[in-house]
Amino acid sequence: MNSRNEQLFQRLLAMFMVEAEEHVGSLAVSLRELEAGVSEQRARELIEKTFREVHTLKGAARTVNLSHLVALCHAMESLLALLKRGELRLGPGVVAVLADGFAALRRMVPNEVNGNSPPPVEGLDNLIARLEGAAKGEAAAQAPAAPVVAAPAPPPPPVAAPVVEVPKPPPPTAPAKRVQTEEPFVAGPRQTLRVPIERLDFLLHQAEELINAKLSGGERVAEIKALGTGLTDRMRTRQRLDSAQQAEHDAQTLAWVATKLSRLALEADHDVRGLSKGVDSLLSGTKQVLMLPASTLLEPVAQDLRDLSRRQGKDVQLELGGQELELDRRVQEELREALLHLARNAIDHGIERPEERVAAGKPARATISLTVSQRDGGRAEIAISDDGRGMDLGRLSQEAVQTGLLEAEQAAGLAPDQIMALAFQSGLSTSEGITDISGRGLGLAIVQEKVERLGGTVTVESQPGRGTVFRLLLPVTMAAFRVVMTAVGGNVYAMPTNRIERVGRVASQDVQMVEGREMLRIDGRPLALVRLSDLLHLPGTGPSGDFRAYVVLAAAGQRLAVEVETVLGEAEILMKPLAWPLTRVPGVAGAVALPSGRLGFVLNVHDLLRAALRPDFQARAARPVTANATQARKSILIAEDSITARTLFKHVLEAAGFRVRTCVDGMEAWNVLAGEMFDLVVSDVEMPRMSGFELIANIRQDPRLSEIPAILITSLETREDRERGVDVGASAYIVKKSFDQSDLLEIIGRLI
Repeated sequence: MNSRNEQLFQRLLAMFMVEAEEHVGSLAVSLRELEAGVSEQRARELIEKTFREVHTLKGAARTVNLSHLVALCHAMESLLALLKRGELRLGPGVVAVLADGFAALRRMVPNEVNGNSPPPVEGLDNLIARLEGAAKGEAAAQAPAAPVVAAPAPPPPPVAAPVVEVPKPPPPTAPAKRVQTEEPFVAGPRQTLRVPIERLDFLLHQAEELINAKLSGGERVAEIKALGTGLTDRMRTRQRLDSAQQAEHDAQTLAWVATKLSRLALEADHDVRGLSKGVDSLLSGTKQVLMLPASTLLEPVAQDLRDLSRRQGKDVQLELGGQELELDRRVQEELREALLHLARNAIDHGIERPEERVAAGKPARATISLTVSQRDGGRAEIAISDDGRGMDLGRLSQEAVQTGLLEAEQAAGLAPDQIMALAFQSGLSTSEGITDISGRGLGLAIVQEKVERLGGTVTVESQPGRGTVFRLLLPVTMAAFRVVMTAVGGNVYAMPTNRIERVGRVASQDVQMVEGREMLRIDGRPLALVRLSDLLHLPGTGPSGDFRAYVVLAAAGQRLAVEVETVLGEAEILMKPLAWPLTRVPGVAGAVALPSGRLGFVLNVHDLLRAALRPDFQARAARPVTANATQARKSILIAEDSITARTLFKHVLEAAGFRVRTCVDGMEAWNVLAGEMFDLVVSDVEMPRMSGFELIANIRQDPRLSEIPAILITSLETREDRERGVDVGASAYIVKKSFDQSDLLEIIGRLI
């Protein structure tokens, strides 16, 4: 296939993936209604709708050469045609085999998960034979023992206006280097959005309004220049006057300048108000472009629930609500994994088998409800509930003691809500064993991390024998959230306010030592006090002064007082995720741009609590200031063009006690080396102006610098790149894909 044909095929495939996503969503709603049982008239309408969706999908699949998908759609279409003409009765067996066909179809449609060419589903030939057998009235379409049935749900609201497809740029946090070297481009729904034209018209109108702000800004610049010219003319006139006249002239000039500046200030204030209103409106409109019905999020979860309950032989009725409410697509993408974890937990842990439910006096058919509802303040609540066995608080508490998370005395004093909060601790599970569904104790920890990353909260309510409900309270769109800003070692660290109980300070003499650990008394209760510098392994001189500032953190039933050098105040921020390969730095959830232009770090409260409550955690003893002064610190020069990577490398090395200077590329680093010596150089390879290879080669050719050890840290991992690094004289070559800060520190320790 030549390049032009390949480009055409990729465009067709991208359009097919967008179209198929809509067909799959519509099929899911129709089949759930058929399974739930509807009137004869409604059944005919649903069969007609399903037949058209499958027929259209088959034709579209043929244009992109998805032959296996075409064959499956053809078999389903033949069965639906008989139902449509009334030549076949719609019974449980027929509905079940159609549902199995849809489940396979869903796995075969290309998307961001399956890729461009998903392999055929295992047992596809047998499934097609069952569909053909059902069309002949045979018993091939066997209904599973415990199908999931769903309560009737209203179809998605009709689109009021035409829609157009708008390319959506890739997320800014996805590094281009990794995509090119490891992940081939996959065109799919993630790259496009279908946007109503009225929303685009609104955005265009708001953008046109900003033209006025642009023109006003130009006028203000012209007025300021005119003021400067007029002031210069007046100064020249002053020089030609005698002393007596100069005094009067100065007074007139000051009055003239004051009048001009006052008018400029009023006009600028008016411009700023108009610009702020326009920017806020444009931002709000842009966010609306990314809003999609909640059904986009709920449908895949519902299908997963259905498939899992069938495999486990559990009879479940699924109730959906609030699908018409809109949520930001980015929020939905972040939440999808969390909801799948909760859904699988509900099936695996919560719902009993039919015979167990009957023995307990319950209906054999269980109910799982998944609803989205609007809350005040631009927030939405997603609730997933079941009427299963509920949470065993006694066993959960026992597991916490056995895993060392709590002492037996602590566990005995916990309230029920505090015990339920323990379920979110990583590694804590009440499952009888590990399966491919659950049992490792990670699911709820992932849920909490995902929700809190969005600035939301998750709570759980449970009654033994009656069921469990998880409530996720989230912003409808990606939004800023409030944090408490603190400072340690010259760096700024932010902690989410929803995990902070209080901020205060305590007199140094009131801090007690209990079994070698510092404690404070808050509201008459003892609470461990740990320095933030110890939790993050930062260099520090220990506590000093008459008072010590602290922040009380609370999560998953645990509380801890964390000492900081300074509490800067409360602020609203929009957290930026760390870019690869620094996506998972212990204790750090993300970064925030400060008004000064520097980066601050948003801390992961759960990581901090886990680190502080580990039995082997030891706070470092305070070192005298004189000892720090007499110990010469090694110096390291970093050359890295990525601000995030540069800041994190600097953070890691300074935490290890090194003096660090950073440069934005190889050329700046080379200029710095011309006037200053360092004990070691750490460099990226691909940088503007001068690459890392060129920088190391220059260092080795300079007699004054040739003995300085140099480390290359890069995403280039081919054998040729490694050999070139050795050829130019690199002392070590680290690939970012396998980057680990402990490995870096170990290599530096060997070199210097």
